[in-house]
Amino acid sequence: MSHGFFFEGALARWRRRRINRRAFQDLGRSLALIVDREALESSVAARIRELFDPDRLVILQPDAEGASFVPTFATGLGSEGLSNLRIASRGKLARWLSVNETSLALDQRPGVYEFLDAAEKELLARLRLDLCVPMIHLNRLIGILLLGGDRKGWSPSRAEIEMLDLLASQAGLAFENAALYRAQLERLDRLHRAERLAAVGQLAAGLAHEIRNPLTAIRSTMQYLLKGLSPEEPRHQLIEELLSEVDRINSTVGGLLSLSRSGELRLAEVDLLAPLSASVHLVQARADEQKVVLESSFGHEPLRVLADAGQLKQVFLNLLMNALQSMPNGGRITLTAGPWGSPSGTGRWGQVRIADTGPGIPAEELRKAFDPFFTTKRDGTGLGLAICHGIIEQHQGEIRLESETGRGTTALVRLPLIG
Repeated sequence: MSHGFFFEGALARWRRRRINRRAFQDLGRSLALIVDREALESSVAARIRELFDPDRLVILQPDAEGASFVPTFATGLGSEGLSNLRIASRGKLARWLSVNETSLALDQRPGVYEFLDAAEKELLARLRLDLCVPMIHLNRLIGILLLGGDRKGWSPSRAEIEMLDLLASQAGLAFENAALYRAQLERLDRLHRAERLAAVGQLAAGLAHEIRNPLTAIRSTMQYLLKGLSPEEPRHQLIEELLSEVDRINSTVGGLLSLSRSGELRLAEVDLLAPLSASVHLVQARADEQKVVLESSFGHEPLRVLADAGQLKQVFLNLLMNALQSMPNGGRITLTAGPWGSPSGTGRWGQVRIADTGPGIPAEELRKAFDPFFTTKRDGTGLGLAICHGIIEQHQGEIRLESETGRGTTALVRLPLIG
């Protein structure tokens, strides 16, 4: 019986290795075909669970500023544990993984564990995470896998860790390819948007004269008629409404014209906080009326940019008004401003972040948010964000929206700093 038991155990191990090898080969083929980050995370997590069966698994990737690795996928951990899970990009754990390019099994390397920052040790111990796996691409740490198991003897063997390192390497390549694909889509979106803005601007420049001349005549005639009517007469109110509609048409034409004014920037050295603070002051009364709390955190360091202060004020005012309009029954707008280090390391930037607690924007609408004439507002023209985009592009900066339905919207404006 002992020989039979030994034979059955050996057969089971052989089958498991064969399954693992097949799953590992399938992973490499499937990852190359996935460009959606969420689908990629799910696929990587499913294979890791199949091969190593951890009780807890977290995938961390760099945040927008590149200062920390934050969770983008997790299983086996509650939201409370994930809320404070951040691994500093320049911390000791990230540096060790980047230099050694191999997994860190905490029970097998107690000396390395003691070397880690106190916050990192506390985090790993509190969440019972036993294995830290680097995702490396071109000698650069682009992500971290954290695994933990409760079963006795769960800790992977050296051969299994080598397999996990190879898997993480393939995953890192796939995540980098997905990021490049997303960046290419964003570049194409910006190119198409710029072409549409230019076409609309040229059309507006040609039609503005033809539209505004008859509008002026119509408005003058209605104002003349209005003088001869008593305010109590029904025709008085009717003409006032018509005047309001004429003004709205004129405003729309003005907005279209602003899309074609590419050479009218009055550039000067400006502290980015000045037009931002002025815009906050202008919307404060409306925020109070709507019971929307404005929270500002600007710091003390000036953010010197070469810009047209008036046009930047227009951008910030438009973004703040959009945030207020999304929260008619109260909420919170958080404004932060400070230096921003591009993950690519290209120059120094100033960043303004305007985050609201409104209903958010569905993904299918978010991509169209900067398109001319796209609006979800009943009385909107769809030109506000398009104009903001054009202004920031003229300043050699970038503007973007991040949103998720039910979790609010964040507007980010970045401009190159001078000095």
